[in-house]
Amino acid sequence: MRIPLDTIGEIRNSEKAEHRVLVSGDTESTDGLFIYEWWVGSNGPNANNAFDSWVADRQELQQFFKEAGWDVAWPA
Repeated sequence: MRIPLDTIGEIRNSEKAEHRVLVSGDTESTDGLFIYEWWVGSNGPNANNAFDSWVADRQELQQFFKEAGWDVAWPA
């Protein structure tokens, strides 16, 4: 599954309105990856009122998305 960094994707199979996801590298601290997600009405502590999760590497990122079951539309 292709999961680009620093690109906002639309989670199409979510019940949350305008559910979005962004994966960003945490090169300053851990070399892991942050997964930010937000939607209309979310109230997370990050930009866009996003909530975050963290994974150690690309393999864990793939597993995270698989377990979430998200159908993500990434821009071309």
